Amino acid sequence: MASARVAIIGGGPSGLAACKAALEEGLAPTLFEKAAGVGGLWRGDEHGKVWKALRTNLSKYTCAFSDGPWPPSAPDFPAGSEVQGYLEGYAARHGLLRCARFRSEVTALQRLPDGAGWHVTWSEQGGSCSEAFGGVVVASGIFARPHCPELQGAEEFRGRVTHACEYREPTPFAGRRVLVVGAAFSGADIAADLAGAAASVTIACRRPLWYLPRYINSRPADLVFYSRAASARTRGASEEDRNLQRQRFFAGLVGQLPEPLAAPDPERGELPFVTITDSFLDSLRAGTVRARVAGVEHFRGSSVVFSDGTSEDFDDVILATGYRLELPFLPPEARDALELRPEDGLQPAILHEAVWPRGLAGLAFVGLYRGPYFAAMELQARWVCGVFSGRLPAPAPEELAAGLEVERQIREQRPRPQFPHGDYVGMVEALAQRVGVHPGEILGEEAHPLRPLLVDGPLLPFHFRLSGFGAQPEAAEAAIRECAAKFPLQPKP
Repeated sequence: MASARVAIIGGGPSGLAACKAALEEGLAPTLFEKAAGVGGLWRGDEHGKVWKALRTNLSKYTCAFSDGPWPPSAPDFPAGSEVQGYLEGYAARHGLLRCARFRSEVTALQRLPDGAGWHVTWSEQGGSCSEAFGGVVVASGIFARPHCPELQGAEEFRGRVTHACEYREPTPFAGRRVLVVGAAFSGADIAADLAGAAASVTIACRRPLWYLPRYINSRPADLVFYSRAASARTRGASEEDRNLQRQRFFAGLVGQLPEPLAAPDPERGELPFVTITDSFLDSLRAGTVRARVAGVEHFRGSSVVFSDGTSEDFDDVILATGYRLELPFLPPEARDALELRPEDGLQPAILHEAVWPRGLAGLAFVGLYRGPYFAAMELQARWVCGVFSGRLPAPAPEELAAGLEVERQIREQRPRPQFPHGDYVGMVEALAQRVGVHPGEILGEEAHPLRPLLVDGPLLPFHFRLSGFGAQPEAAEAAIRECAAKFPLQPKP
């Protein structure tokens, strides 16, 4: 890259990971964030997407950067405000704030005439500024624009219609009849949060899901699901067999849910869709939340008409219908290269490993896919900045072409999966290999004292600071052992 200057768009977890990686590589990052500080969707202001009662659905051992473990005193599943504090502390400790331009919104990117960089334009303090950068990292995430389906009669509806991103607490809904549309992560938790205040809470969804608790046999669910050993057990199995194993496992965990949210027959091997929640199941069983498996067709006066032909009166409708990608600053050539479909909630952009576009040197993306975890975002950032610094090779043309074709196949897959990159362990392992931070030597040494924790224990971000570029082996081992001390390995049968 001709210039060491790198523009990073977005100050959430992806942007912070990119800024930290750029500094490690000796680059000169400038982080652009339209809010007044870091945090992204975790902020409690109008730029955030969190409500007061929100807790992470992944444990603090997964929601962490590789060189930033949570303190042992932190709860297993931090509140949204605690994640915001974690991100602010991480940025301050690593000198990321001095790289940031807050209240600065990127409005345009344009390739430099010689193709050796990008011209970045942004708005700041009521004016417009622009500078040239050797590279650009887009880390603004996919939760940019609330998806609000167009519903006939909405303008005449006598109640209030809001999106889940606006929800903060149940008080404004006290004594009101509330419909939550969408029963995945946000919808389920918001419905449960409303149950104690609203006169009635109904949740509507088009298909049943598995509702799994945060803890499985007293262990955080993510520490159970994501390990190298668990991944190896399903490697080589057909997709139908893997789905069948998951469905049976989920059925054993939660049993049969109350009608009409009874999950699919576990013996059919269908694609399982899951949501992590605790209080929602209790609310369903207690009857404080009612469920309907039906879509919303249209509004009629104070009523909502459902796809099954029935109707019901409501005072409030909360749309927990997800988000759509929005990248208004991209020039037409970049939008074409990304094969952009903003309305596609599963696969809106075609990027090799969700990182590299076709034919746009010096432009990369971090965390721009549905379902990114901290370890994956951070490894993407380390890969990008390693390429930008020249320490790592850029993907070869044939590799890039093959990777883009994989992403196109995901887009066209039918039936569509819940997440485009559902094999979290496989994705992270491949990224770590590319970055040169995979703990392969430890895994290959049978007698190594850490090996059981790396194989049979959960896959943790700290594994990728044990060796290679930027290694911090003592701190990484301490973080791994702290998790193992609290949640010891289960004895093998």
